[in-house]
Amino acid sequence: MKIRNLLSIKKLAVLGICVSFLAGGCGKMTESNIPELEEPVALNEAYRPVEYGTIGSIQVLMATAVPRDYCNYYSANVNISQIYVEPGDTVNAGDVLAVCDVDEAKKQLQECKDALVHENETYEISAQISDTQIKLWESQAADTDEFSTEQIEKKESTEDDYNTQIATEQENQRYDKQLHEYRVQKINEQMALYQQLVDDGTLKAAHSGLVTYTKKLTDGRSAAAYENIVIVSDTDDLVLDIKGTAINEYKYSDYDKKYVIVDGEKYDVTESQYTSEVLVLSRINNRYPDVCVESREKPFLTAGQMYPVYFEKTKANQVLVVGKDSIYKDGDTRYVYVKNNEGGREKRIITTGESDENYTHVTEGLKEGELVYYNSTDQVPTKYSKYTVTRSDFDIANYGVRYSRSDAGTITETCDYEGQIVSVNVKQDDTVEKGMLLYVVDTGEGKAAITEAKNAIDSENESYAQKIADYDKQIKDLSEGGSSAEENNRQDEKPDTAYDEQQLKLNLQLFDLQKKLANADHTYQLSRLQLAYDSISSGNDGKGNISVYAKNDGKVSKVSVKAGDNVEEGSDILQITGNSTDVLLVQVKDSNSYKVYKDNIADVGERVSLELDGTTIYGSCIGFAGYGREAQKGYINQDDKGVHITGITDSGYGNAAFYIKLDNGIPDDLTRASAVKFSYVSFKKVVVVPTSIIHKQVNPMDKDDISYYVWKIDGDSVVKQPVILSDYTSGSNTLVLYGIDEGDEICLAS
Repeated sequence: MKIRNLLSIKKLAVLGICVSFLAGGCGKMTESNIPELEEPVALNEAYRPVEYGTIGSIQVLMATAVPRDYCNYYSANVNISQIYVEPGDTVNAGDVLAVCDVDEAKKQLQECKDALVHENETYEISAQISDTQIKLWESQAADTDEFSTEQIEKKESTEDDYNTQIATEQENQRYDKQLHEYRVQKINEQMALYQQLVDDGTLKAAHSGLVTYTKKLTDGRSAAAYENIVIVSDTDDLVLDIKGTAINEYKYSDYDKKYVIVDGEKYDVTESQYTSEVLVLSRINNRYPDVCVESREKPFLTAGQMYPVYFEKTKANQVLVVGKDSIYKDGDTRYVYVKNNEGGREKRIITTGESDENYTHVTEGLKEGELVYYNSTDQVPTKYSKYTVTRSDFDIANYGVRYSRSDAGTITETCDYEGQIVSVNVKQDDTVEKGMLLYVVDTGEGKAAITEAKNAIDSENESYAQKIADYDKQIKDLSEGGSSAEENNRQDEKPDTAYDEQQLKLNLQLFDLQKKLANADHTYQLSRLQLAYDSISSGNDGKGNISVYAKNDGKVSKVSVKAGDNVEEGSDILQITGNSTDVLLVQVKDSNSYKVYKDNIADVGERVSLELDGTTIYGSCIGFAGYGREAQKGYINQDDKGVHITGITDSGYGNAAFYIKLDNGIPDDLTRASAVKFSYVSFKKVVVVPTSIIHKQVNPMDKDDISYYVWKIDGDSVVKQPVILSDYTSGSNTLVLYGIDEGDEICLAS
């Protein structure tokens, strides 16, 4: 399963409005005290029939049909040498997608081996130091038995102090052992990962499908552990993703009925389940998967289309119901006004059961079909035309106003230092091979870096020499009975020769072990500093002139500098590009000509179009490049090695971007083409009505409590029918998600 961060693109409409499940509804849910007048007063006669319905609540969330994604990543930090696929390519499970720098992996493996040797060596020495210290304290504690009574009274707490120190040290030993074992385990795990990369540094497809994302190497080749290098999507396996509704905030798991409407038909759905390991990892990283739903009936879904998903909670099913705004009360007595045969109304006492926000179950006192008065302060329409509800498609367009041919494997060479270009050894359109000299830069920073690395080595050697000299002096003082020995002798007593010799020996052992520990640390640190020096010196002539070589084959597509130019760290030097592709990169940016939703991109598989010289050119979205502000997008992955959270990085465009392929290839001249058109919202066979039919109702007691209704024609009556609206309107039409359906007749004001 996947984990994605909140996308503020088109696909979410969480409608927290509870309405009745009854086909014929009522108005605002209010329960009034009985008025002093026997007959209630309204602007005009307002009745509705008693009907069978369901008491409960409903939530509607919007899902988007998207392909199931499969992430491909390295489990260790690597440098990517080459990625062999591009968005739009089709791959089979096991195909090679990318290869990492094996030389870099070898270096990392050796560093792990050195770290393991250092960890084992220093732990062993530290354990010996701890054992020796305990023996010294035990000797000193035992030595107090030789004191006189008067001396013991003076130092009565000494033995307790030693015992406390011993107990503390023994507890530290247990902790250090656990910490050491944990470190060794982690180093061994890293060594296994790097060894695997050294043996075979290829990244192979975990699943067959369409390549929809590749890491771009324009900003560097380094890839963190579990960073997505390639994402492959199974376009034959679509799931309904309720984007932006993360599982940690999802509140509808206990709803007893869940279904989706596809092309006007209802299909039961269930939520995708996540393991406890996924939930724990999500909680640790505070990145939760979206809620996804699926149907066993496998309805035909269209990629990129939106589908309303309904969550119903039932209190009473198929019972006689009446609107809550029809009920009056007198103490514990409930009653309504029923229209009689003469056209008047009569008071009727009723008994009630369960209620929801709109309706109440009537257990006694009413029969199906009887007309019950309801309190309406809204003018019931008397002059209107009939509007019959139908189902139709509903779309809102979005546009990508910048598009260009995507080149495979474009790599931007950037300068690592501030300096001056000495020479550029290639020109535009040159073909280059791995290892070819590209340019030389003269940088004081490079020269300074070598000096700094050399100074770090010298400083480490000096520090170690001083530390050893200090230990040697203390050993000499102790052996000759100097200041260190005096500090260990008791005052005002005659020393015991046997105990003093034992404690002297233990103290000398301690200093000897500390020298060994210092030597082990020094050897390890020195090797690391030397590696850093060698790395900085590589390609540097010692005067600050650094030669840069091509890391892979390609063609020079752009040269940004010339000899003599001053450059800063991170400056673009040149670009090396692979073969051109038949893919267009589409960027979603502000436009004066189109209404653009900037944080929205086309979904994989979604159909798109482009106008060129009066002709519509069609194509499909085949991948994504970036999500604008939502650049960091994450996934939860579970495989035979455990659960991992992986992420992708922004491709550097600074705005939402995606890839498309046109059905008949890219035209030779795109200069006369319009923007790429795709859907911001796309529904099929849904209830769409004129916005003028819908009425707004505000609770006078709570201005934030807003609901909507239509006037529905029910036989000879006109009744107020609550509806749930989507967040979307298009022109003079509004998408209605619940409350009315195809064939219903609604009052359209004349």
